Amino acid sequence: MNEAVVFPTSEVALRLLIAFVLGGIIGLERERRDRPAGLRTHILVTVGAALVMMVSRLVAGESFDPGRIAAGVVTGIGFLGAGTIIRYGAGVHGLTTAATIWTASAVGLTVGIGSYTAAAIATAIIFITLTALRRLERYIGGMTAEHCILMKLATGASFPPQILAELNAAGVYVESIDFASEGGEQVVLYYRNPEKVSRERLMAIASSQAEVTSVRVTP
Repeated sequence: MNEAVVFPTSEVALRLLIAFVLGGIIGLERERRDRPAGLRTHILVTVGAALVMMVSRLVAGESFDPGRIAAGVVTGIGFLGAGTIIRYGAGVHGLTTAATIWTASAVGLTVGIGSYTAAAIATAIIFITLTALRRLERYIGGMTAEHCILMKLATGASFPPQILAELNAAGVYVESIDFASEGGEQVVLYYRNPEKVSRERLMAIASSQAEVTSVRVTP
C-alpha cells in the first residue's frame, strides 16, 4: 500500500496563497469589464484546482498521476465555462471569459504541483492577452467589426423606431434587429460604428425613449 505524501503546513499555505494571487490577477480584468465570471469566480477556480492537485498527491502517494487529475479538472471546468457563453441572434458572447476560467484552472493545477515559475509566467501571458492584445485586436478589426446594443423594454412595450433614426443620424448603421425573448421585451441591435461614436453616446441614444428600461453595449 502506498504511503500518503505529507506537505508541510507552510508549503500548503504558500501554494494556496499563490493560487489566490494569480487567480485574482486573471479575474481582476474580467471584473473590471463586468463579465459574468469575475474576480471571485477566477480565484475560486484557481485555488480549487491547486487544492485538488495537492489533495490528490497527498492521497495517492507514489502512485500519483498528475495527468489524470489535470484531465478531470479541465473537463469539469469546461462545464462551468460553458455557463458564461451567451448567444444573441447570430452572435456569441462570453467565449473569452470561458477561456479565462479554463486557463485559470490550468494555472491552479500548475501551482498545485509546485511549478510556481510556470504558473506566474502563464498568468502574465493571460493578463497581457486580456489587456494589451485587446487593443491590438480592435486595431486589426477596425471599426468595421459588428457590435451589439442590448435593450430591455418595459413589459408589453413595442420597440421605439425613433432609436433607429437617432442612431443613423449619429453615424451608427444598424444592420439587423433580433427580438431575443418572447413578446419582444429584449431587443438586440447589431450595428457597425465607422464614425467611432462613444459608448456613452450610444447608451444615451438607446435609453432616450421611455419604453427602454435598461441598455448594455458590447463589446
